[in-house]
Amino acid sequence: MAKDFMSGIKKATAQLPGSAFSEVEKIKKQLIILEELRQFITPLTTDELAMLEANILSQGCKDPLAVWETTRKVAGLDDSEEVAYVLIDGHNRYTICEKYTIDFKIVLLKFDDLEKVKDYMIDFQLGRRNLSPEQLSFFRGLRYNREKGRKGKYDREEGGIDISKQLADEYKVSQRTIKNDGNFAKGISKFSPELRQQVLAGNAALKKTTIQELGKREDVAEGAFQSFESLSEPSKTESSPFLEELAQRKKEVARIATNMVSKSDYALLVQKVKELKKYL
Repeated sequence: MAKDFMSGIKKATAQLPGSAFSEVEKIKKQLIILEELRQFITPLTTDELAMLEANILSQGCKDPLAVWETTRKVAGLDDSEEVAYVLIDGHNRYTICEKYTIDFKIVLLKFDDLEKVKDYMIDFQLGRRNLSPEQLSFFRGLRYNREKGRKGKYDREEGGIDISKQLADEYKVSQRTIKNDGNFAKGISKFSPELRQQVLAGNAALKKTTIQELGKREDVAEGAFQSFESLSEPSKTESSPFLEELAQRKKEVARIATNMVSKSDYALLVQKVKELKKYL
């Protein structure tokens, strides 16, 4: 009877046009890694990566990898409407599993666009308990900069929400900390992807304040620094176009505030203060 039962199962399975299992296996072979999303993944130290590899080798890959089910056009790959499966969480596990041919599970998620994926990845990282202080600062800064970018150039829109205060209340820190986080995240973006990972993994001997100051500089493009040696910390007596511009704008604000006598002077002061904010 057992033989008849197994025979029936095999016959029924053979008649299926394609099982869910085979579909999942097909998806796993089509996973796409977007370099644009790597900055939203917490980098591991050498020891952490070795420990993860040892755990997967001994116990298998227990946690499923998160995959964005979308199209190549929405993912920004090309203009094709072909279905695409983009890895959005589990990059380190995926690399290890591919290296040793270890099976893994996936969970499919759907988002309207790439920006929603980035928001999800930032929130997911901020929900982790093992972030280093630098990593926590970086992801808070990313969220602050993105939300501020949606509201406009400045932190507070007239009649709107003060984003730094909102996030400061949420994360139980000061508004100044949130703004510093924003500059830190901007500073990280000035490095190449490889250097960003080294900084966030704690493998770079750079002061956090140095990176924050770098984030304030609008004359440095994203990914401009390909090595840490190319970033020399300026001495206190060394001048730069950025510092000179900052000093000049502060003097201008002080001059207007000192000599303010009319409503037009007040309006000009408000404008100059707003312009000064991007340097602070």
